[in-house]
Amino acid sequence: MSEVAVLSPSRFSLYTICVAELLARRGVKLSAIYVRRLLNPRRVVDEYRRDGSRLLRKVLRKLVLRRRAYRAAPYQTIADLMKTEHITHRTVGDLGRRRGIPVIACSDLNDAAVVEGLRRTGPELVVFTGGGLLRRDLLAAAGKGVLNCHMGVLPRYRGMDVIPWPILEGEPGEVGLTVHYMDEGLDTGDLLAQRRIPPRRGESIRQVYDRFEPIMVRDLVQACLDVLEGRAQRRPQALAAGRQYFVMHPRLMAIAERKLQAGPGDAAAPAPP
Repeated sequence: MSEVAVLSPSRFSLYTICVAELLARRGVKLSAIYVRRLLNPRRVVDEYRRDGSRLLRKVLRKLVLRRRAYRAAPYQTIADLMKTEHITHRTVGDLGRRRGIPVIACSDLNDAAVVEGLRRTGPELVVFTGGGLLRRDLLAAAGKGVLNCHMGVLPRYRGMDVIPWPILEGEPGEVGLTVHYMDEGLDTGDLLAQRRIPPRRGESIRQVYDRFEPIMVRDLVQACLDVLEGRAQRRPQALAAGRQYFVMHPRLMAIAERKLQAGPGDAAAPAPP
């Protein structure tokens, strides 16, 4: 049985819980789940510098409301996925106890203890469900590599806010998801799978994010299985074909929101999954 380790940004991550549970159901043995601790002053400072006032909304949504943050919608959210798949774990720790998977807390995913844990257990593959950039030592200990699902089309849109940026730039057809290997750069690793999912007419940017989350779960799980079973084909990115984007200013975000509400040019196309 293939062994996989999972990297998680928080013990409350619904994304981590879904990915890990669905991998386990498909016969993948999880050697460990490494989870960043929440109470890390350096992490709080770094995330505030990156996200600004949005960090408070992020904390409320991901750590306080969690499933309750998702309202009834004409598409599947990650909360709906959990209900449909009967995933009832409240935390990553709950999942670990029920599944017999070691859950190891760390201050940072690049901690020496995480690197040593990977070297000791020797997983065939590592799956990333959030938690920041990874350094060389960890990547070298990750067996066949570290898989990530990026909420954007690579290499065209690397970095942050890569859902609203193409909308702002009048490129709604370049909204989508990419599963790729991680390297030391920011979204620069080899590609595995990709899909473009143009936004629907009249939906908000928040709704696009919510609609994409369960698709990301399924795409990351499937890519992991493809790698383990020898079906995956990796290809390097043509980095010159894209650029790195940063956190969008609130005024630009408001413009992108208005453009999306007005209806992207190809929003009338058949609805994506």
